[in-house]
Amino acid sequence: MAEEKKRVGRPKKERKQLVETPSAFVADEEAGITEMQAAFVWHYTEGASGQTEAARRAGFSFPAAAATKMLNGKDFPKVTRAVRVKQDELREKYAVTPQKTGAMLWNIAETAFERGAYNAAVSAVKELNQLAGLTIHRSQNLNINADLQKMTKEDIKHRLNELLGVDSEMSDKDH
Repeated sequence: MAEEKKRVGRPKKERKQLVETPSAFVADEEAGITEMQAAFVWHYTEGASGQTEAARRAGFSFPAAAATKMLNGKDFPKVTRAVRVKQDELREKYAVTPQKTGAMLWNIAETAFERGAYNAAVSAVKELNQLAGLTIHRSQNLNINADLQKMTKEDIKHRLNELLGVDSEMSDKDH
């Protein structure tokens, strides 16, 4: 009997697929590419694969060499063009724009409010206001090299006024 080889080390985690791989690829006559080339383009652009892995998954015998040839622009310019077209489509589809972000935040605010998740709704509305420029968060850090233990209250007020560029007269309400 043949002994089964024991696996040493930590078992591999099963990775979730980011997107569902099509069951079959069709030659793209408009782009002028074959089924395998269409598979390569899909795996490379949407399948979250590097060029060699995309060529391997598409079924090429020598994936590293095939991927290099497909993407060099000389050997298979139609494939290179198809990759660029697909990348541009995806860039446009998933681009983060103020309009898309605003719509998404509005949906989050409405859904959260309807479900009674008021903190989430308020947070989404705050983000919407900030996106629209209705609220501005400002903060300022000052590094002061001074020994506060040796300074009087008036010395501290005077020094802060110098640093902030404000009137030297502060009322007692300002402390």
